[in-house]
Amino acid sequence: MSREHLKHAQRVVAAFSEKLSQSGRDHIGAKHFAELEVLIEVAMATTVNETREQLANQLDELTRSLRASEYSD
Repeated sequence: MSREHLKHAQRVVAAFSEKLSQSGRDHIGAKHFAELEVLIEVAMATTVNETREQLANQLDELTRSLRASEYSD
């Protein structure tokens, strides 16, 4: 996973944490905030990889279409 995903996940968790009261932050605890960071980071990486795969498939289709049209002219 990229360093950027980790940084973004940390910013999201920090923003979430700031919205909680001190007692809420204490109740959740550092361990659970760290787990939330990991979950967010994995979700971002999964989304990026799925999007990358979809784009690669679209490029493959476009390439095949262009090659087919080249031979049909």
